[in-house]
Amino acid sequence: MPTNPNQRDQSTSSNIQHSQIAIHRDISGARHAEVSQTQTIPVSQGFGPDVVGTERPPPTIMLISKDSVSFYTDEYTLLRLSNNNFNGLLPLPSQASVNRMVFLKNLPSSELKIVLHAIYVNVPITSSGNSLDDFQLLARGIGWLPTFGIPVKSVILPRTPLFNRMLSFAPLHSVEVYSLAGHHDMNDLAVTASPHTLSFDLASLNKELAKHMGPTYLLRLLRLHRIRQTTLLSLLAKAPDSHSETEECRSEDQQVLKGEWNTSVGFLIGKVNAGTVPGLIREAVMSHTSSITCKDCTRARDARLNAVLAEWSATVRSV
Repeated sequence: MPTNPNQRDQSTSSNIQHSQIAIHRDISGARHAEVSQTQTIPVSQGFGPDVVGTERPPPTIMLISKDSVSFYTDEYTLLRLSNNNFNGLLPLPSQASVNRMVFLKNLPSSELKIVLHAIYVNVPITSSGNSLDDFQLLARGIGWLPTFGIPVKSVILPRTPLFNRMLSFAPLHSVEVYSLAGHHDMNDLAVTASPHTLSFDLASLNKELAKHMGPTYLLRLLRLHRIRQTTLLSLLAKAPDSHSETEECRSEDQQVLKGEWNTSVGFLIGKVNAGTVPGLIREAVMSHTSSITCKDCTRARDARLNAVLAEWSATVRSV
């Protein structure tokens, strides 16, 4: 087992930091990279040899991506977080700096960088795109963590940069983020992302996403949407209260308000979903009851409408 990186022989770290490393282009199945003089390997931003002024431990090994980009890391941290010796690649048998490299033949640098951002949470994330392509790249990178024996939910915790980065996609890609959270059993992310799914029509949820999130998280999402829809319909089903009869508005006259309220409910039924906004409800009710002239009926309508909107706003919004 490795020792704490702060107790390592600093000369080994120094040799790695200042060596000029290259690899053969034809490496295929070997787990450790070989040294060559054919090409200098570019270094990934944020994972270079210099750790001065950062919270990263001194590097003791180099990871080399599929597209020949190097990442300086430390063996101790990788082994501490992994439950399978980093997919059986560590520990390296040699302490010589020239041999302390691992070539990851299937892992491109863009995805390896995400893996290491999950591990080294204090390294700033520079990407700022919010397209679906950016999210899918992030999902692929995160998906490598279990391969290396690192449970996703053990390193991507609330308020960590990658957690926040994943959550930033939720307004535009809510179901994709929720599905990713479910797939990796990230309850905190699922709970936080789920309100963004409320306007999504679950009838259009494709089988791939449903399968990806798993039955437990799918059931939780279905239950949330069903509870909200049935709650709103139940609230709307109750018409405004009657008021004391007056010369201008007798009991039979007040049935006009109830009829127009029910008309507005009928209009909303085809539009109601778990994410129905209060403005749509108010607009529908007000437009369908605009012919009401009795002040007492108007007050009864407004009281019922405000009660509906207040209870709707308080209805559960997350799984």
